[in-house]
Amino acid sequence: MYMKIDPIEVYSSDLDDYLGLEIVAFHWAAAGACGEGGAVVFITTDGKVYHSNYVYPGFITIDDLLRIFPALTEFSPGIFGGGIYPPMWKDQYLGLGNYLVIHESIWANFQETAKKELNRRQKQGDHVILYNIWVEVVLMVIGKALISRE
Repeated sequence: MYMKIDPIEVYSSDLDDYLGLEIVAFHWAAAGACGEGGAVVFITTDGKVYHSNYVYPGFITIDDLLRIFPALTEFSPGIFGGGIYPPMWKDQYLGLGNYLVIHESIWANFQETAKKELNRRQKQGDHVILYNIWVEVVLMVIGKALISRE
């Protein structure tokens, strides 16, 4: 079972409300990615989950996104993972044009928790990949999980 998450929608008209956020994880979907092309999802240290889209009108532009998360000025993902990432950030390619960038302060714990959570779910017969649960894992790591796991 997946955690129900209702992200805060980010629009250009409210941009000033989102400047200075302490972001610890960031998902970027290429314009033609599987899933929601152009999606951006980010999580802050207080466990808030934000969503926007740089492709669909009415959300945000790339310039808006760079104002919210200035570290992205040094972000240039590779076609199949790899690429250039900002200092103090680590990358996890999620497949099919989806990129995850995790702050190094939670990177090791994220990797360990993701592996355990994927193994736990797969043993229960859940056909899950990291793309499906990365938000839950980040929230577990920063202690903001909506549900507890043993």
